[in-house]
Amino acid sequence: MSSLSSETESIDISGIASSVEEAIFTRHSIRDYLSKPVEDPILKELFSKSLRAPSWKNSQPWKVHVVSGAKRDRMAELLQERAKQSETPVPDTIWPTGFPSDAKRRMFDLGMKIYGAAGIERKDKEARDKFMLRNFEFFGAPTAVFITTEFELNFYIALDIGCFLNTIMLLARSYGLGTVPQAALSAFPEVVRKELGLAESEKVVCGLSLGYPKPDSVLNKFHTPREEVSDLVKFYS
Repeated sequence: MSSLSSETESIDISGIASSVEEAIFTRHSIRDYLSKPVEDPILKELFSKSLRAPSWKNSQPWKVHVVSGAKRDRMAELLQERAKQSETPVPDTIWPTGFPSDAKRRMFDLGMKIYGAAGIERKDKEARDKFMLRNFEFFGAPTAVFITTEFELNFYIALDIGCFLNTIMLLARSYGLGTVPQAALSAFPEVVRKELGLAESEKVVCGLSLGYPKPDSVLNKFHTPREEVSDLVKFYS
């Protein structure tokens, strides 16, 4: 069985990433944010630059909805209310359910470590449910991002949107911002469409929370481990 690399656990993510390599190694999911708003010029610049992400034949299948201020607060309230009514998600696209055994191991390991960092006992269902609801308040981030598409959802559209999402997250590091990509924000698309006034043809693919990380947060010091390169990469000559 392969071992999980823990090298990234000692990396400092505070401050601004000044290179692509630094952005890659300091980017990780932030689940605790300062209330400080992200300045409008920074948001506009960040998302303008992110549009340079690659896509199939330059199709650019994404639409981006950046929500801050009072609108963000209302969205958090509505999504939490909806999640409390029913924990069963009804996304526009099917979430994966089957995983290879090594992936299941990594996912279980991640869950245990996140709960541990959050100070939650595995058997404490009430605490785990409360922590899960934090997805719908964007983990306290002042800005919520919803990515939608009017394209037919298929593998290649997902690749394009994945490239776009990663571009946003890496660019955010150059502004000293933290992010966390969230499938959970696509769990109740009817809430998102209604509140943002979107057409039924606009499918909610995923979401992203964005803001300044709390530097003293124990939760933010947790970095997900990665497999060794020898386990997942093969070189040929």
